[in-house]
Amino acid sequence: MVKSIEIPGSDDVLELEPTSDGFGYVASITRRRPDGTASWVAVPSIEPRDVWVSVRLDGSAAIANSWSCYRVSFDVVSGTETSRVFTK
Repeated sequence: MVKSIEIPGSDDVLELEPTSDGFGYVASITRRRPDGTASWVAVPSIEPRDVWVSVRLDGSAAIANSWSCYRVSFDVVSGTETSRVFTK
């Protein structure tokens, strides 16, 4: 089951595609339009088998934390990565 986060002021949502391992992690984040098309997709690109362990909205940013200890911020409109901080 794909979880989603509603984007305030928009009909779009952030879809959180689950990993297949059953641990509840997120393989990718997709901004999905009401017609089903994707505006942008974000995957944790540092490690080949990395996953998102948490995703939240903070104003105009999507904030995702990866298993490899990075906190990544994305512009919610464009999907552009605006920061990546090692948090370990």
